Amino acid sequence: MKTSVLIISCIVLAGVLAFSDRFQSDSPDKEFVLAAADGGMLEVKLGELATKNATMPKFKDFAKRMITDHTKVNGELKALAGKKQITIPSSLSTAKLQVYDSLAATTGEQFDMLYMNIMIASHEETVGLFQTESSGGNDPDFKKWAGSKIPALKHHLKMAQELFPNKTKGSGH
Repeated sequence: MKTSVLIISCIVLAGVLAFSDRFQSDSPDKEFVLAAADGGMLEVKLGELATKNATMPKFKDFAKRMITDHTKVNGELKALAGKKQITIPSSLSTAKLQVYDSLAATTGEQFDMLYMNIMIASHEETVGLFQTESSGGNDPDFKKWAGSKIPALKHHLKMAQELFPNKTKGSGH
């Protein structure tokens, strides 16, 4: 049982960290917008799944927070992208959809463990994405916006790590 959870976790985490072919772009800022939008959509969809399927109330509460916070940020990003003539896809990339499907296929404690593993990995990836944009992006509006979101993203990561401390042992975070 634990081996299958570990294997599924590894597959899912690889999917979280993979970059979808669908998001080929012509600028680093557009690449950031598309990756941030994809990650944000995933956070909301996984949160919706976790509010129904998580076994622990603390994970359901965390999921509700992710839905609220990421829905707000997703709306801000969509509005800013629209001003820059960047269209955000309305569906998940193949890689993010695989993450969702992997989580949806689990139940019980396996679901809880996998959901929190995904939340930690996803927020680690997202903090890095936003830091890269805020320090090295070309568009001043995206740079400023990305920089303004880093504290909340780091807070989400810390919350996930505190709710699920087993994952963080030895990870350096």
